[in-house]
Amino acid sequence: MTPATPTVDPNVVPGSVLKTYLPTNSTLPTGWKLSSVFTEADSGPTQMPRSAAPSPTMLSDCDQLAGHGTGAAVGSPAAYASVGVVDSSSHEVGVAVNSYPAGDAARVLSRLKVLEGVCGSTYEQSSSGQLSPVTVTVSAVDGPAEGGVLVKVDRTIYVGQKFVVMQIGDRVLSVSSDNKYGKFADVVALAKAIAPRVK
Repeated sequence: MTPATPTVDPNVVPGSVLKTYLPTNSTLPTGWKLSSVFTEADSGPTQMPRSAAPSPTMLSDCDQLAGHGTGAAVGSPAAYASVGVVDSSSHEVGVAVNSYPAGDAARVLSRLKVLEGVCGSTYEQSSSGQLSPVTVTVSAVDGPAEGGVLVKVDRTIYVGQKFVVMQIGDRVLSVSSDNKYGKFADVVALAKAIAPRVK
């Protein structure tokens, strides 16, 4: 029996093309540069196989955003490209462009939007058993194309997260930072600067 040929969705832009949408030293805003630690990575010229398990985005809720960050937010794209960038305060920031079958990017954003103003504070347990508060905030972000959301995860024990997810057609741009060195990078301004490159 001949093996089934994997379905190729003509709507999905492969990683080898998505990487051309990523920022470069010449296109980044003043004060930013490419990271020497987190270099460009992508899914290559072919689409990634679709997971048999439900996408994390299908189950997106406040606890998953706190525990899995952008992984829970963007779900399972069919292709991706990513790179690290650094601001003038040496914050390492992750930038990723994800491509989806028709309609899936809109579902990614809509499932995040229903969490606007809904998430709040809960507790997580440290390795020593201590309970510590964690607060998740989801808010709307204006921007090119369909706009996006800003997710902020504030923690008292572990490092927090702050990331933007923007929908541009059937692509999703994510820009993420942590506060390992005391504060978050300005991910909203950076996302708005990069978004026009995404096609």
